[in-house]
Amino acid sequence: MAGGHRDKHKGAGWSDRPGLGRLRRANTKESGRQGRWEDRAEDETAVDLHGAIERASHAGESLLAKFNRLLRDADAGDGEPGEVSGFDGTRVLVRPDDGGPELPCSVRRVLKKLVAGVKNPLCVGDRVRVDRSHDPVITALAPRRNQLERADSHNRALVQVFAANLDRLVVVASAGDPPIKPALIDRYLVIAAFNRIEPLVVVTKPDRGEAAAELALYRGLGLEVHLVRADCGAEGEGVAALRAALAGLTCVVAGQSGVGKSSLINALFPEAAARTGRVADEGHGRHTTNSARSWLLPGGGRLVDTPGIRECTITGLEPLDVALLYSDLARFHPDCHFRDCTHRHEPDCAVRAAVGRGDIAASRYASYLAIVEEDLAAT
Repeated sequence: MAGGHRDKHKGAGWSDRPGLGRLRRANTKESGRQGRWEDRAEDETAVDLHGAIERASHAGESLLAKFNRLLRDADAGDGEPGEVSGFDGTRVLVRPDDGGPELPCSVRRVLKKLVAGVKNPLCVGDRVRVDRSHDPVITALAPRRNQLERADSHNRALVQVFAANLDRLVVVASAGDPPIKPALIDRYLVIAAFNRIEPLVVVTKPDRGEAAAELALYRGLGLEVHLVRADCGAEGEGVAALRAALAGLTCVVAGQSGVGKSSLINALFPEAAARTGRVADEGHGRHTTNSARSWLLPGGGRLVDTPGIRECTITGLEPLDVALLYSDLARFHPDCHFRDCTHRHEPDCAVRAAVGRGDIAASRYASYLAIVEEDLAAT
């Protein structure tokens, strides 16, 4: 969160790991009791991953909070520890902690029934325990530190979780073929901020288009941005610098189809042998990666590739939450007349005034409105 507004509201109860409730309190001009609008979302600080969580589920509980509450005793299960690295049909691939080969596992039925509203109960990055006494079976699943999710493209009532326990979200866009889409980048940045995953923006195919304005915009927001020629392999422009930035971290690679995510992974980690595909004639990429997959990186860390998607829908948030997850909008929010201002129609809105002055990029405000009016209205 940019500017001095967050720090000036520090006081009793302030946390370095705010949930949505604390995020709202940190961006209001007044202290003390807030209205009921503050109680609509689960406060992340109420979920302690290292202790017992006894509170019952409620309507405002986040999916991640519910998931972790239901799995609070999962790490006490029998079996050997490992990490989900991918999927092979109905089997879940698990990378054992002892360094052995990946194990194709089934999943204990009770684990599949724990969380309603989720398309996939397990995802890449999950910490699990595996019983290898007979056919390998996952017997326990540990709570997640964070997760990357979106509404399922076929059933908006379901949530599809791509990956969990991440350090960085690598948002990949291309300068051309397909052209860069700032609105899609912004959606991923909202997801990263909500899940407290540090984002990094990579722009590929610099020889096929112009993206100087977008590069300047995101660098101006304080984001780390890399320009990379992934099609040239490990020696391509910007590959070494990006590899150094990801060293030792668990990173997920996300972006629309055709931007070169698989080529980027091949350039960073040639042994991964990720499949690549050509861009379709109409400008949309073909889906060449069927499910999320992770690979060990030399020197430590993980690299995760997600399925190619043409949209990234935001779900489960209120308009105010989304506004506060935009660092540039959140900077001006405390100066709005109404503390629950959604920056669309309210009078004396400091955010709209900042857009008019050019202090907030018009494209960023437009992408915020698109999320509120298109994504949230449909959930």
